[in-house]
Amino acid sequence: MRKGEEKRQELLNAAEKLFCQQGYEKTSVQDILGVTGLSKGGFYHHFSGKDEVLAALCSRHAERAAAYTTEALNQAGSPMGRINAVLRGFMPLRREEADFIALLLPVICKPEGRGVSMIYQDALENDFLPLLRAEIAAAAAVQVVFPQVKDMERVILNTVNHAWMTVAAAMVTAREKGQRLESAACLTLLEKYRRTIELLLDAPYGSIEILRVEEVEEINRLIS
Repeated sequence: MRKGEEKRQELLNAAEKLFCQQGYEKTSVQDILGVTGLSKGGFYHHFSGKDEVLAALCSRHAERAAAYTTEALNQAGSPMGRINAVLRGFMPLRREEADFIALLLPVICKPEGRGVSMIYQDALENDFLPLLRAEIAAAAAVQVVFPQVKDMERVILNTVNHAWMTVAAAMVTAREKGQRLESAACLTLLEKYRRTIELLLDAPYGSIEILRVEEVEEINRLIS
């Protein structure tokens, strides 16, 4: 890794730690400089501002999620199991992403955070579209699924994105009230999205699994 890239990664690591500890909105560029010992000129050589740092973190987490999913695919057996592995990997509500999602939620659940939300969604789609396209094609070839819509993969990923954003917004609302969203309520919110994907693929009822019960309970506990 080149020295410039090493310094960029150091900045990202420091910024993410501060964002998690203090919150994104309460962390300043000066805070990041204080931790890294870098000058303002050094910071702005790599990033135009705090927003660009968060965008870079979104891209990095999307790449990690894709790598995690590729590894999970090596353990998946059936065509439907492989599709589910991709969908679960795309879903950010996982233990591995709990800290990052906890810092991201207060930002993207506000109207002014829509830009960050789109950046994260685009980063995830760029890494996951090829994976999902390959698995749907393989499942269709053996007549496990029967895709009904052109550019099916993008439609499905958009559906999963809406699913986790809906659940995340509900978790944030509950947390602001000093409460925790019940896991049963999370699963109820997810059900319509799960069923939509089955209909798009003409897949058997109950065959799509985008988030397991134990995963819902754990992520709810970690970020509430």
